[in-house]
Amino acid sequence: PYQGQKSADWYKGTANAIYQNLGFINRYDAEYVLILSGDHIYKMDYDKMLAYHKQKGADCTIAVIGVPIEEASRFGIMSTNEDGSIYKFSEKPKNPDSNLASMGIYIFNRKKLADYLTADENTPGSSNDFGKNIIPNMLAAGEKMFAYPFEGYWKDVGTISSLWEANMDLLGEKPELNLGDESWRIYARHMALSPQYVGKEAVIENSNISEGCEIYGTVRNCIIGAGVKIEAGAVVCDSVLMGDTVIEADA
Repeated sequence: PYQGQKSADWYKGTANAIYQNLGFINRYDAEYVLILSGDHIYKMDYDKMLAYHKQKGADCTIAVIGVPIEEASRFGIMSTNEDGSIYKFSEKPKNPDSNLASMGIYIFNRKKLADYLTADENTPGSSNDFGKNIIPNMLAAGEKMFAYPFEGYWKDVGTISSLWEANMDLLGEKPELNLGDESWRIYARHMALSPQYVGKEAVIENSNISEGCEIYGTVRNCIIGAGVKIEAGAVVCDSVLMGDTVIEADA
């Protein structure tokens, strides 16, 4: 949620968040708008999705990925025709009839997006949400909507367990998500801390150790954030430690 000028309200939903920024969007007079979720981890070349959007002559294109059917009820699910056009959208259905999950990545034609956001804002009782309101309203109106199939690593980290799983995916000699991929580097904010220090009795196995850490104990299958101290005799396994954590001796 964000409150800017005195006239702005707290964000009431995903659609309202974009609606409150229409002035910023319209300032650039762009033909297309790419909207991304902030709690997903993946690597995607958006140029390819935009080319697909243009090729299909779509009003809205939604990136989708196949998920296990038993997890489909966590997501917005798309049902598509052979040409990729969307004929049904269900927001977190109890009994999904497809496993194509929305990745929360949208490309809209800007003017069309502005029209639907404005109409939604003026609809009493709306949840002001893309999944609950904007996408269903566009489908009901017969707009050209297409699913863009994505293959590759993607993780929705909206739960503690999925955040833990995503961190574990960074480990191993051939990790599912390779942070060291020279062809597609991921750059994070640099903390400018001192190098890690590993004590002479320390044991570290299959773990990522960030800068500024002091390791005197045992670490196995872990992601260790910046500035963490693990004291002598402590054993940390299968864990994700956030920055500046202290694990005391013999814990």
